[in-house]
Amino acid sequence: MISFYIQMGSCKGYRSEIYEPRTSSAPPLSVIFYCIAYHHFDTSLYAAARAAYSEGFFYFFATRFPRPSLISVSCYAAWLALQAILYVCLPGEIALGPVTPAGRRLKYKLNGLTAWCLTVALWALGTKSGLVDPTIIARNWEGLIWTTTVFCVVAALISYAKACVLPGVETENLKTGLFWYDFFGGVELHPRIGELWDWKHFLSSRTGGIITWTVIDLSFAASQYQTYGYLTNTMVVVVFLRGWVVVDYFINEEWFFHTLDGMYEGFGFYNIYGFSGMMPVFWTLQTQYLAKHPKEMSPLALACIIAMYTIGWCVRFTADYQKLRFRQTGGKYSIWGKNAKGIRASYQTTDGKVRESLLLSSGWWGLARHANYTGSSIYTWALCALCGYGGLFTCTEAIVLAFLQIHRCYRDEAKCAAKYGEHWDEYCRQVRWRMIPGVF
Repeated sequence: MISFYIQMGSCKGYRSEIYEPRTSSAPPLSVIFYCIAYHHFDTSLYAAARAAYSEGFFYFFATRFPRPSLISVSCYAAWLALQAILYVCLPGEIALGPVTPAGRRLKYKLNGLTAWCLTVALWALGTKSGLVDPTIIARNWEGLIWTTTVFCVVAALISYAKACVLPGVETENLKTGLFWYDFFGGVELHPRIGELWDWKHFLSSRTGGIITWTVIDLSFAASQYQTYGYLTNTMVVVVFLRGWVVVDYFINEEWFFHTLDGMYEGFGFYNIYGFSGMMPVFWTLQTQYLAKHPKEMSPLALACIIAMYTIGWCVRFTADYQKLRFRQTGGKYSIWGKNAKGIRASYQTTDGKVRESLLLSSGWWGLARHANYTGSSIYTWALCALCGYGGLFTCTEAIVLAFLQIHRCYRDEAKCAAKYGEHWDEYCRQVRWRMIPGVF
C-alpha cells in the first residue's frame, strides 16, 4: 500500500492526507468513549451513546473528557522508567529475529519473563508493605488514559522526526512523503538504540503491552475487594487466565518477532497506540466490569468456560509451535504422526539475495491459513463469557480482535502474495480456508 503511493503519486495519496487524521483519531476517541462509559454510565455503552446523540458529539466529550493528574503522570513516568531499567539490566538469552527486507537478522534480548516476575513481585511487596495502593490504577484510570494518549502522540512524533533526520536502513524505510500517512503508519520497521534496544519490542511487551495487562487486572481486582470485601470466582479466574496468556507470551517471547507486527508494521502511531493505548484498555475490560458488577458463577459454568479457554489456547499454541518447528528443522518434522508437508517458497530481499521460506500445509496449517487466529478468538470469547451477560462492554475485546484478525488475514495474504508470488498461489490452492474450515 505504501509503495503504491510512492509509485503512483496520484490524488488517492493526497486524499489520505485528508482522511488520515480522522483515522488516527478514531482509536483514541474509542478508548476515551469506553472510559467515559465506565466512569459516568456504569459501563453501559448504550446509555453513553444515547447521551452523545442527545447532547451532541462535541459537548459529550468536552464535558467528560479524561483529565490528567499529578499522580497519573508521575505513576506512568515511574512505570516507563522501571520497565526501561528492567529491559536493559536484566540478563536474558540473545535471539536472532527473522530476515528483514534488507537481509539483516537483528538481535533481541529475551528477558520478558524475568521482568514480568519481578514486576509482579514488586507489586506484591509494595502492596504488602503499604508503599503501593493496589487500587492506584483503578482509582486514576481516567488520568492514566489521558497520560497514555499524550505519550503515544509524542512517541509517534519523535519516531517520525528521528526517521526523517536520522533514518535507519534505507531499504527498510517506508516514508512516502505524506505526513499523516507516515505519522500514522510509521516510517521505520525496526527503530533501535544500539544493538539490543528495540523500540517496537519494548513498547509492545513492556510499557504499553503485555506486562501492563497484569498490573491493570490486579488493580481492578483489588478495587473489587476494597469495594465489596471479597473477590468473586469470576474475577479470580479471569485474572489467572489472562495472566497465563502473558506468561505464555514471555515463555515464547521470540515468536513475536515472526508476527506481522514484528516483521512488517512500521513504528508509527498505529503501532504505538495499538499496544500502549488500546490494548491495555480493551484487553482488560472484563476486570474493569467485574470491579463494578461482581458476579459469581457455578462450578459447572466455570469449568465449561475454562475448558473453552483451554481448547482455544491449545489450538493457538500448537499452531504457532508447529510452524516454528517446521521452519527450524528445515521441513523435517512430524505433525500428528505424519511427516509434515509444505512448500519451499523463494523470494528476493533488497540486498539482492535470493532466500527461502517454508510454508507449512500440515497440521493446523493444513486446515486453515490462519489457524492461530482461530485459537486466539476462541479463548478470548471464553474470557468475555466470565462476565456473564454484561452487554457489549464485556464483549468488546473479542469483537475488536475478530475485526483485526479478519482484516489481518487479507493484509497478511497480500504481503505474502507480493513476497512469494506463484508459491503463495499454490499454497492457497492447497489450503483453501483462512480461519474456519468450510466457512471462512
